[in-house]
Amino acid sequence: MANYKILSESEIQSALETLPGWSVKNGNIEAAFAFATFRDAIAFIVQIAIEAEVMNHHPEFHNSYNRVSFSFCTHDAGHKITNLDIETAKRISAAARRFESMR
Repeated sequence: MANYKILSESEIQSALETLPGWSVKNGNIEAAFAFATFRDAIAFIVQIAIEAEVMNHHPEFHNSYNRVSFSFCTHDAGHKITNLDIETAKRISAAARRFESMR
């Protein structure tokens, strides 16, 4: 696992202000995204899986037809939210925007 920094509540809230749709629930950051089709949702998941491998930080996700939801924290940090989680959320949001622009 790459180096990480456990974030304070204020650091988390400040970061989430720049990430529309993301929130904290039960100690995880989470968000959900909807796509035009199931195929688009799966293609999005594959793209996120590639990013996760590059980062060596793997978010938990759930897929139901055209929706993909994420809920995660850094397990190696004692199940705390870290800078890696915020960076992962930024990459997930950026990938979702790219899918929107391809429609």
